[in-house]
Amino acid sequence: MHFARLNQSADGRKRDIAPYLHHLDDLAEQLRAELARATLQPDFTTLSDAARMSVDDKEAEPTIEQVVKGLQTVIAERNGFQGDMENYDDMANADLLQVIERKRGLPVALGLLYIHAAQRCGIAMTGIDFPGHFLLRVQANGKRRMIDPFHGCITLGPAELRELLKSFSGLDAELEPKHYRPSSDVDILLRLQNNIKVRALRAGELALATRVIEHSLLIAPEHEGLWHQLGALYARQDQDHKALGAFEQFVMRCEDPLHRTRIQAVIEELRERLDQETANQDDPKAIPARPENSGPATAESDQKSNAPIPLFPDRDA
Repeated sequence: MHFARLNQSADGRKRDIAPYLHHLDDLAEQLRAELARATLQPDFTTLSDAARMSVDDKEAEPTIEQVVKGLQTVIAERNGFQGDMENYDDMANADLLQVIERKRGLPVALGLLYIHAAQRCGIAMTGIDFPGHFLLRVQANGKRRMIDPFHGCITLGPAELRELLKSFSGLDAELEPKHYRPSSDVDILLRLQNNIKVRALRAGELALATRVIEHSLLIAPEHEGLWHQLGALYARQDQDHKALGAFEQFVMRCEDPLHRTRIQAVIEELRERLDQETANQDDPKAIPARPENSGPATAESDQKSNAPIPLFPDRDA
């Protein structure tokens, strides 16, 4: 949540995150109460009475069906968190603070709410890096289910997963173990950040896209693709000193010799430009155009070849 505030959304408001943290805690408390009610069946006077009941006892451990039903009841139904199908590409859908306010968001943003509530209740849940659509895997009493946070926490079996895969990867695609690869906490945050960045680039908000990448590097400083994208954005905004530094960081981490050589040439061109800038401070016309080989910092190029480590496609949310 603190990380979300770093970006600030497109409206630029400075927001106090305390109410949002309280809402996350409240979701977890409601889920705990729902699971306690489902497993212990006491005569509760209030929801808070149920919340104080422990669900950690092995005898009271909820079944996978009870866990899924509890998540559906608390997050999707009672609190109304759903995917925004009407305005999918709205930047607000990737801003966690606005997602909590609007109760609409992208799969990965909504998934974070589910993960937080589940883990606070001792329920094993992880994000799944499924092609084209972020999913969740929940485990209870030795059983697993795949759920979709975007569509009200519905469960997805092999047939539904196969259909989802084919809709994104083509009719010839078939389910493979790699499609169930779990996402680390850093992976999930980067995926959310990438959605904000792509939408910022599409809207022409280069400063916001730059800020998002800068903040992404706080949690993934060795991610060479982020350094490349940052350098390209700095160069496009005529911030040559910063572009030079970012590209140097990229070259230090890049293992692809061809790409490293190409960016090294950009670095040399930037250095020459900066040297000439210094020597001709009184003659702005003598300053050459920015390097052309850094690659345009656009949403489209970022999806294709702008980064040696692609983040995710536009709709891979």
